[in-house]
Amino acid sequence: MKRATIEEKVKIVNVLRHKYKLSTLLEISKLSKSTYFFTLNKVNLDDKNKEIINEIIDIYYFNKSRYGYRRITQELKNRCFIVNYKKLNVLYHH
Repeated sequence: MKRATIEEKVKIVNVLRHKYKLSTLLEISKLSKSTYFFTLNKVNLDDKNKEIINEIIDIYYFNKSRYGYRRITQELKNRCFIVNYKKLNVLYHH
């Protein structure tokens, strides 16, 4: 039988959080409080950057994998996405 991943546990705890105490849910799922909040914020961050990541992928493959982060930064600016090159570099290599 396959065990639940940390992300799956966090999703379950997050759904049940409004009905039961958080400390009880974390104890049952054997998650620490810091792991729960870290994973919860990580998931929200990925959702926040989803549109930018999709644009990066579109630009990258449209130009036959020839564009690096500098050209992609410029192309995003042309498409009205203002993204810092440092953030783009992190998302690009993600």
